Amino acid sequence: MGRRLGAAVVVAAVGLSTLAAGLGAAARTDPEAKPKKPKVKVIRGKRGPRGPVGPRGLVGPPGPAGPAGPQGPAGAQGPPGAPGAPGPSAIRIGFDVPAGTAEAQFAAVGGLVLRGGCSAGGDLSLEASSAANNARARAMVVANDTPSDTVAYDEDDDLDTVDGFDFVGAADDDAIATLVYRSAAGGVVTANLLMEQYSVGGASRCLIAGSAVAAD
Repeated sequence: MGRRLGAAVVVAAVGLSTLAAGLGAAARTDPEAKPKKPKVKVIRGKRGPRGPVGPRGLVGPPGPAGPAGPQGPAGAQGPPGAPGAPGPSAIRIGFDVPAGTAEAQFAAVGGLVLRGGCSAGGDLSLEASSAANNARARAMVVANDTPSDTVAYDEDDDLDTVDGFDFVGAADDDAIATLVYRSAAGGVVTANLLMEQYSVGGASRCLIAGSAVAAD
């Protein structure tokens, strides 16, 4: 019994070997069988040194402007600038005298000279002259009169040092006057005047008040 079993095992083993050999041969001779890809072994070498940096390329066109950012804080105040040129000079005119005051100069500005007086009867006098010859003057006077106010115009186209330009005449009470003077050198003076004849405690007085501005 034992011998028969052993022989059967040997026969079976031989049969399996023959079958495996036959299958292997069939696989090698099967035209539809896919060949196996050979394995390629990649051998990596060491990385070489870095090459030199190339030249810088051309600058591209500017991009579109971005949105405006928030306003920054105010900077420090700068130093003060140089002083400007002097402006026109002005003088205050104040002539308030009692009756019996002889005519005398009371104002001079920009070449314009003003003289005034008050007679014994309290009558005001006002004249203009020039510090240099060949000046010009224009005047307008508005006075309170009866039955209506009066408006008068006067001029002198050659006002000299020795002249007495009486530009108010008889309109020397309750009146205002504007006088524009031009010197031969081109300087201009504008005088605005108030004129009054009045009394204080029964004593007559004469008053001229105003201002004059000179522009070179």
